[in-house]
This record gives sequence, C-alpha cells and structure tokens, in this order.
Amino acid sequence: MSAAPTPHAPVSARASVPPTGSATPALPPPQPATPTLPPPSTFDVLPDLHRILSRLISTSAQPPAPTPTPGQAPADGPLDIQQVATAATEVKLKLQKARKAVMALPDIDRTCEDQQEEIDHLEARIAKLKTALQQLAQPSQEAEDGDQSMTG
Repeated sequence: MSAAPTPHAPVSARASVPPTGSATPALPPPQPATPTLPPPSTFDVLPDLHRILSRLISTSAQPPAPTPTPGQAPADGPLDIQQVATAATEVKLKLQKARKAVMALPDIDRTCEDQQEEIDHLEARIAKLKTALQQLAQPSQEAEDGDQSMTG
C-alpha cells in the first residue's frame, strides 16, 4: 500500500498523472472563442461629424482664406462645400469598420422572434429549477416519519 506523496518525496515517488475520481472537480467546458470588439471609439463618429460640420460652418462665417493646397483644406481650418466629400472619407471608413465588426458578432442573423423563443425557454427552465430547489429545501415527510419511529 502506498501513501500519498509528500512535497519532499523524490520525483520518482510523485504521481506523474493527477488522481481522478469524484474528488477531482470537473473542468468547465471550453468556451467558444468570441470575436473581440474594437475599442468604443470605432463606433463613435459624432466627434468626427461635429468637426467636419464646424469647419463647414466656420467657412461661411469667415472671409475666404488663401487655399494652402489645391483640393485639400487644412485638417482644422475652414472647409469649402467642395471639400466635404474628401473630409467625410475618414468617417465613411470608420462606419465601414464598425459595420464589419458588428457583422462578425455571433448570432447577428437571429431574429427577434428567435431571441424571444430562447428567452421563453430559459425562463421556463429557471422556473423548473426554482421549483426543484424549493422541493429540496423542504424536509421530506418520509424522513420525518422515519426519525420519529427510531426515537420512540
């Protein structure tokens, strides 16, 4: 009969495979890999739109300034109406990236009805489990009768 190895036992006396049985807790099943979301700034286009509109509004309030380069305005300077499409390209790319990230999420194609069915199923399961727990919490009549007969 062999005893459990001690921390100071030689390597040859230690078990190479951990013991198995009812005392060993079961490992949870591996979770499916979920795609990671990009940072929240990917979905926040309002500051970019505000900046473009502010530049456009500031153009109408100020006298025209000399154009630094043909076809492009400075990043924070006034913006002509002809340059809006070019300035909005960054926002369009950001929206495309956000759309792509959302479409990569799992179950994106599920309808509201599908989700409601799953919710109903899970709520019914919760109710069954609560009932089972309540029944386990109540002392059994058979156990009480058996205890009284043994003491008498």
